Amino acid sequence: MATGGQKPVARKRTIILIDEGNLTGICGKLNRSIDWLHLREQLSAGRDVIETFVFAGLPPPTGEWTEFRQKRERFLHWMEAEGFYVMRKQGRPTTQQAYKANVDVMIAVEATEIAMEVKPEVVVLVTGDGDLGFLACKLRRRGIRVEVAAFADNLGEDLKISCNAFIDLSRIVGPSGSRQEDYRAAAVEPNWENS
Repeated sequence: MATGGQKPVARKRTIILIDEGNLTGICGKLNRSIDWLHLREQLSAGRDVIETFVFAGLPPPTGEWTEFRQKRERFLHWMEAEGFYVMRKQGRPTTQQAYKANVDVMIAVEATEIAMEVKPEVVVLVTGDGDLGFLACKLRRRGIRVEVAAFADNLGEDLKISCNAFIDLSRIVGPSGSRQEDYRAAAVEPNWENS
């Protein structure tokens, strides 16, 4: 209950959409370790988070990928047990040692449906994939604030110019083996002059 005539601060209804493959891949290249619970906590600070969606690609269901696929499934089951809403996409082999499971279209379709059905005030896109710039524009046309959580050096130009605000993941996702500090990820209005 508010005291002294102060009104409680309204918390914005928010949806978080995480491109797991994009985030994991960038963190691997930058030698950073993702604490998924800490990430969600930081992105949720001061918001009324309706749901945190994780879009994840799986290796093809073929013999050579069995062990890795089982490891991925264990990880995704852990995420579900921790309250993340996991959406999977079957990958297809590209070579004998590689597969592709691009989730861009899945993210775009789900985000559009959620915008129409749930009507969030804020959508946080956790990805640096510039292909989602058009999605950011579409959401903004519906009056939804779009914040992008990414590493500045790995943020695609189309997404960079399409969002309302940028959350620098280097403040949240620490180097491998380090303790995660308690950062409050303040979303800042884009200022790309120094990028």
